[in-house]
Amino acid sequence: MTKMTPAFKKLFADIGQDYDHALHHPTKQRNGGMAWRNVVYATPFGFRPLMMDITVPKGRGPHPLVVYIHGGAWAVGSPKITNPIYRQMDFLAKLHKAGFAVACISYRFSREAQFPAQLHDCKAAIRYLRKNANIFGIDSKRFASFGDSAGGHLATFVGLTGKTKALEGNIGITKGSSAVQAVVNWFGPTRFLSLAKEKLAMKSWGDSDEADSPESLLVGGPIQKVKAKTKAASPISYVHKGSPPTLLQYGDADRLVPLAQGQALYDAMRASGCRVTLQVIKGADHCFWGVETTPIVDDMISFLQGTIGKKA
Repeated sequence: MTKMTPAFKKLFADIGQDYDHALHHPTKQRNGGMAWRNVVYATPFGFRPLMMDITVPKGRGPHPLVVYIHGGAWAVGSPKITNPIYRQMDFLAKLHKAGFAVACISYRFSREAQFPAQLHDCKAAIRYLRKNANIFGIDSKRFASFGDSAGGHLATFVGLTGKTKALEGNIGITKGSSAVQAVVNWFGPTRFLSLAKEKLAMKSWGDSDEADSPESLLVGGPIQKVKAKTKAASPISYVHKGSPPTLLQYGDADRLVPLAQGQALYDAMRASGCRVTLQVIKGADHCFWGVETTPIVDDMISFLQGTIGKKA
């Protein structure tokens, strides 16, 4: 990656954009909470600035924090764009009502950079949040990662590699911990090499083994031909005793990320002595289409209240 020379970096800082402006200019919300919009947490040279929105509920802090990582096959999407099911679920508002602060983060897509850049971005965001915890009114000792689909993959990765120095990356704030104290994975892929077979059993569309599949684009080649890279990009490869408490919520009718992906991770974590729960949503397709979703969010909030919701 190209780096700015010290002289150019100083000049750029003098005449360039004020990346810290949003950090120091929050807005008060109608519900009494505070919000920081378009906060820049890292500026990898040659890429777009990486941003997040932080919303904190009213009341005395410090509040526990949920870091939300959006889905989109590591190639599309935004934490600001949703779908009819998610709008109905309204899970971010419900998290606030339950007393949780939420940070919705962006990350580089697979056409911009190959894995592990996406994981590096998520970790950089967490280090930024932890460094500025006092500004945001959040508790640096009570963080959870939460994501859906590709975001669930990354949220799980964050949880399993909080102490893996080789995967910290070198963008943004590089000092401090990227560990989280709990994980919620909504139907995230966990082992890429078996995806094609599992999707075939579900009579799904899309072959994960093809060169243009989301998984292949993420790792930089057809996954069955670059197996070492593929295994390194699969969260199940990093399961170990001592991982944070994890809630896996998967639909048994999901055609994009079959339930077998969640089951495999659950089995591996259980075998390693981890605290993990697999909740199977009967009849649910991807994004929980086709079912009543209120219990799903309620169960997630109950899990978070029992983990990061309690002060150490």
